[in-house]
Amino acid sequence: MTIKELRKKSNAFISNIDSHIASVVEHNEKLLQLNKAQLKSSKNAKGGSLVNNMTGSANLSPGYAKRKNKSKPDIYDTGATFREMDLLFHEPKDYVITSYTPYTPHLQDMYDDLFGIQDSNKAYGITTPLLSNLYNRLVLK
Repeated sequence: MTIKELRKKSNAFISNIDSHIASVVEHNEKLLQLNKAQLKSSKNAKGGSLVNNMTGSANLSPGYAKRKNKSKPDIYDTGATFREMDLLFHEPKDYVITSYTPYTPHLQDMYDDLFGIQDSNKAYGITTPLLSNLYNRLVLK
């Protein structure tokens, strides 16, 4: 491949960078696992504790905590919310994590910033190699 051909392929890749980013981000299970791990640790997308907006508490009520054998909310009960989570790419540089259970809107009302990845360095650690591999496949080969 000549330098001119390489430049042309590289420029074409860069001009479509938003679609390439979307292709490595959308539906990415490893990114979803980061969000699930945060929730299991009772952390929101900003790294803070999951605080119930109705009670103002980061702890479960004593009765519910005893019944569920845990003291902090983690959004995991039957596993449906986690199974139904998905990551969608909406606009350039904008993604949304959600879950498709009927009660997801209620959970989002109860807890701020449920969905999202708090540690962007971990997210970059997942997406950067994927973008690099895509670049190598589309441009260098």
